[in-house]
Amino acid sequence: MSLKNQNVTILGAGIGGLTAAVAMSRRGANVTVFDQTKRQSSIGAGIQVSPNGFGVMDTLGLAAQLFSKGNVLEFINVQNYKNPLFSSRVDLMRVTHGNPNPHLVIHRSDLIGILIKKTEDLGVKVHFNKKAESINYDDKEIQISFNDGTVHKTRMLVGADGIHSIARKSIECKAQPTFTGKVAWRAMIESKFVPLTDLPSEATIRFGPNRHLVTYPIRDGNLVNLVAVEKRDNWVAEGWHHADKRENLERSFEHWPTDVLKLLSVAENVNLWGLFSHSLPKKWHSAGIVLIGDSCHPMVPFLGQGANMAIEDAWVLAEELDGSIDMEDGFKKYQSRRYKRIKKVSLASSSNGDIYHAVGVKANIIDLGMKASYKFKPSFIQSKYDWLYGVDVSRGD
Repeated sequence: MSLKNQNVTILGAGIGGLTAAVAMSRRGANVTVFDQTKRQSSIGAGIQVSPNGFGVMDTLGLAAQLFSKGNVLEFINVQNYKNPLFSSRVDLMRVTHGNPNPHLVIHRSDLIGILIKKTEDLGVKVHFNKKAESINYDDKEIQISFNDGTVHKTRMLVGADGIHSIARKSIECKAQPTFTGKVAWRAMIESKFVPLTDLPSEATIRFGPNRHLVTYPIRDGNLVNLVAVEKRDNWVAEGWHHADKRENLERSFEHWPTDVLKLLSVAENVNLWGLFSHSLPKKWHSAGIVLIGDSCHPMVPFLGQGANMAIEDAWVLAEELDGSIDMEDGFKKYQSRRYKRIKKVSLASSSNGDIYHAVGVKANIIDLGMKASYKFKPSFIQSKYDWLYGVDVSRGD
């Protein structure tokens, strides 16, 4: 099978869906994308494009655009919330992971804008304000019914429509998400209000009992992206667009040092969402429907890999379809190539969350271990994630 002249429909114009549109269009496919939003907006906040995801972006010809809109991180500082001195400091410029690509952070809407521009250049049709209400299919055809009464027919559908994916539901992936006992706030801060904020090339993770805080700069250091996570019994709905009051965020961290409280006092556009774990479905495809990204395997954000896994999925799916016997064969090869990696990344993400929120003796042991590693064997910390960042699926890894 070749993707050349194949008609492909993608549901979802997020990072995974648009990357798939670019990857498939470059191989000659006729791609149509539908998304329920009215148009590209500033929704969302900062995200990480780590070396494994950047490799795909580079191969798709988007490296220059990412450098122009994003910030390259040089250091990650990991701190105990009580101690302003670094528990560990990872020099990202000296860590190659066997992969020369950078760690880059960028506003989500800027990355979406870059991808939309690329799809337009390639002639991809992107339709906004088209919410899919139902999907019906048989062995010959897939029918997508939209909220405006229209129906779109296709033989190949890529489900990239996020954690509440209707495509996922249509192929009988009925596993219920489980609340992790953690919620997260996301907010933006104008850096001019925070004189002691992170430098434009540095990210900071501050951790303490039952909560942690991540900050990093975007848009040339003019904005600081903030993610604050708290362990709690009561939960809120999944999805990161539920508005919350800044006072609730401040109250959660009221016992933290004054520099953190000052940071939180100027937070804007505060949103709160519940963090849920999702079982990995055994089958990612059925008939002519296949899932990528959060539609298939949502994961907690403690490794910053949700977007990167979607980017990798998009590339691998396009590559496997283009060299397969037929569509079903391509879908099977795609899942086979991705399954173990997704499972490992998901487990590592969950483990990171437990480490950040450790309390008592366990917290002290972790803190001492990081300090010792930084002082006596920094290469241990720097190489811990070679298995993750060292992969570049666009070069056959």
